[in-house]
Amino acid sequence: MKDMFTVTTLPDKIESEIVKYIKNNKLVPGDSLPNEIEFVEMMGVSRNVVREAMSRLRMLGLIQTRPKRGIVVTEPPLLNGLRKVLDPSFLSVNTIKEMMGMRIALEIGITDFIFTNVTNEDIEQLEIIVSRQKAIGVNTLSVEEEMLFHSKIHEIAGNKFILQLNGIMQPTFVFAKENYDSHFRPVNLKLKEQNKIVEHADLLQFIKDGSKDKYQNAIKLHLYPYWEFVYNKQ
Repeated sequence: MKDMFTVTTLPDKIESEIVKYIKNNKLVPGDSLPNEIEFVEMMGVSRNVVREAMSRLRMLGLIQTRPKRGIVVTEPPLLNGLRKVLDPSFLSVNTIKEMMGMRIALEIGITDFIFTNVTNEDIEQLEIIVSRQKAIGVNTLSVEEEMLFHSKIHEIAGNKFILQLNGIMQPTFVFAKENYDSHFRPVNLKLKEQNKIVEHADLLQFIKDGSKDKYQNAIKLHLYPYWEFVYNKQ
């Protein structure tokens, strides 16, 4: 069986060689690369082959052509590829559950960052979001509306990667709530009967009080329907 990373065509080989050139010469974003003609002479292949290889690297975000600079190394946008292919309608239930599990881990794991970084201005913005949600009615919130609170929380945590990842995964959360409502509804009803529903207003109050441990316990309960979904074996 062929290795999935096996180089199979000449453009594949040249693409790999250009990446190797960048690594071997310890080039970093902003550093210049040889032009197409120089790579043709260096690698002994046609210009069309080099052009195709470099076109692929541009699509990956590894290189870019800039006025008066020529070809330069760039920092690739790590999540762009994921953004293009992450359509929840193509995902299995198990994959959706894995993504939900990752969200739970992220939401709980960023607690320390939230309490370290939060400002009075952040709290004011969260209060606006919560007030709007109360006006709409907690039980009638769309997933997109609900995610506004969590997006702001991720912003406060100060990790752009998490913020971008959450934005990319959001359609999957919408898809899950719309297609697996038969799971979420009874879990939420049970929590309501037990008086264990944790709303965004509750989470905000713990942030305002500086109660990190209470917030962390509350966010776990807030996400409990997702937890049940992840570990539901049916």
